Amino acid sequence: MNPNKIVWSEEKEKIKSLPFKEKIRYIWMYFWIPIVAIVFVLGFGTFLIIRIATNIPDNWLSVTFANTTAQAGTGSQLWEDFTEHTGYDLTQKKVEFNAESYFDYTKNQAKGNAYYNSFVALVDAGEIDAITMEPASLAALGQSGRLLDLNDEKCASIKAKYADRFIYYEPTEDDEEHTDPIPVGIDISDSALVSKYHVYSEGCALGIGASSEHIKEVEDFLSFVLGEG
Repeated sequence: MNPNKIVWSEEKEKIKSLPFKEKIRYIWMYFWIPIVAIVFVLGFGTFLIIRIATNIPDNWLSVTFANTTAQAGTGSQLWEDFTEHTGYDLTQKKVEFNAESYFDYTKNQAKGNAYYNSFVALVDAGEIDAITMEPASLAALGQSGRLLDLNDEKCASIKAKYADRFIYYEPTEDDEEHTDPIPVGIDISDSALVSKYHVYSEGCALGIGASSEHIKEVEDFLSFVLGEG
């Protein structure tokens, strides 16, 4: 006879003999790992079914505006003007703007900051295409490896247009791969983000998420805020 069947039969008899509250406690104590695993599988399966059934669209573009109290999120005037300007079909994909993130990498590399941890998770998953913040803070953020090196060939068009606006971070002595300054941001202090929408009161810069697949759309955003078309 299968020894697993014998063990399970004994467990069932043991559980049967216990009072109701003791049954719950016993089951949770000895079987919590498979219970959690089953709940996770069912929950993730439900998520996939809902996503497929409702056809939740991917993004045209996702931009995080960090360190601002301005209304710049999805549905804001900035968002309305940008989506109207680009003419993206929002029934096919979304444009996501988020203005609820506050961290400064120059301060202890943002360790322990929940907003920074969220940024890392989202940018690593390719869910953040661009982030804006103060130029010095953005340059420092480049050290995290979460911003695209603008020398990358997929940024060739952006480099051709905006190389004179690039901001750089200096590699540390521990960085054996890089010795020269690395361009990680584009200074847009003279853009509509400051002059029209007042997202920032002074300077700001834009960096591209290291895992972004929407470089063309980031370029569309740059063109929009800089009034180029």
